[in-house]
Amino acid sequence: MPYTETLSRKIRWIFILQGVAASLLVTLGMLYGSLMLRDLLLKQRIADDAQRVWELVNADPRAPLPQSSNFARYFVPAGSMPDKVPPSLRALTPGLHRLGRDPTRLAYVSERAEGTIYLNVAPDLTDHVVRWISVLAVILSVLGIGIISWLGYRRCKQIIAPVSQLTDTVLAWDPRSPQLTRFDSPKFRGESTYEVAHLGDALASMSRRVEEYIDRERNFTRDASHELRTPVTVVRVAGDLLSAEELSPRGERSLRRLRQATDDMESLIDAFLVLARHPDVPVDSEDVSVQEIVHEEAASARDWLEGKQVNLVVLPTADPQIHAPPRVIGVIVSQLLRNACQFTDAGSVQVEVLADRVEVRDTGIGMDQETMARAFDPFWRADLSDYTAKGMGLTLAQRLAERFGWKILLDSQPGHGTLATIRFS
Repeated sequence: MPYTETLSRKIRWIFILQGVAASLLVTLGMLYGSLMLRDLLLKQRIADDAQRVWELVNADPRAPLPQSSNFARYFVPAGSMPDKVPPSLRALTPGLHRLGRDPTRLAYVSERAEGTIYLNVAPDLTDHVVRWISVLAVILSVLGIGIISWLGYRRCKQIIAPVSQLTDTVLAWDPRSPQLTRFDSPKFRGESTYEVAHLGDALASMSRRVEEYIDRERNFTRDASHELRTPVTVVRVAGDLLSAEELSPRGERSLRRLRQATDDMESLIDAFLVLARHPDVPVDSEDVSVQEIVHEEAASARDWLEGKQVNLVVLPTADPQIHAPPRVIGVIVSQLLRNACQFTDAGSVQVEVLADRVEVRDTGIGMDQETMARAFDPFWRADLSDYTAKGMGLTLAQRLAERFGWKILLDSQPGHGTLATIRFS
């Protein structure tokens, strides 16, 4: 699964979301605080105005009270009717009230022995002052949060910069030609953090180990290709020399087995060398005829059926051409034929070549579900009495098939034989 999201981008979004959330909280707090501040200022202003009104009334109860666009003041002496007071104020009890029809206006009623005063307040100026102060505070707060978030993001980006550089270096690193100094570069030590330093050391150590593994692989494939083939060649030459001699029937059978074992050894050496190489390293391949290889392996497999009432048949329904090392498909077919011949005592072994697969069908003892589940496990053998088998045949065949994108499928029932299929990609 491809990942396009970078660590720096994720951190940037974290700071953006954090700044937006903080700005919303600050804005809501400022709005709530501005309402409380406005009410507090109005209460204080109304209380001061009421005190001045009482002072004017005490000085001259008959003198008219001053009026303004924001304040309407009324005084009703004790025992008098509030005819000059607006109807919306007459029924109010002493205290501060918010007029229902006009929520922006407040009413204040103060009652003493001298009478009652009514104040009708329109807090326009106070609202404007508090509103603009709140807006200014919100703007400054949001701006401050933005600056702090940006500086925090810049700092975090500097801290994770070595990690991003290490990531780019790992992506560009080629295990087949590692460069150790790239992971030990001083540019990764800019912040001198514990994680970055140890991550660089771990990557450098891994690079060294990978280089050692690659060297061992190259040395093994080079040495094995020469050293293992030399004795096999000697055995083959010795067999060719023996074929010129007059041998008994028993010697002829032994010579045939010797040649068969030599051919198997050469094929296995090629197969192991293919598996020993890294998948990115190309192998020598060519277009080969599957039908031709199947005929060759079937001819060699007839020796495994010596003494058994088993008929080996090849059905060349098609002749597919595949691009692979010739011995690879031969090793896979040989291993499937070996198992079919080993576990079939009577009946037939049939090999059919189709356009996209090869099927090996036998009438042997078959396998149950538990045996099929472990058939490809290394060193596992269904027949423990056969000490010549090492339990690596199907495992090797499967690994070779996976190396070239093929599949090996098994279908079997106890007592009804087994169908092994090599499906090409």
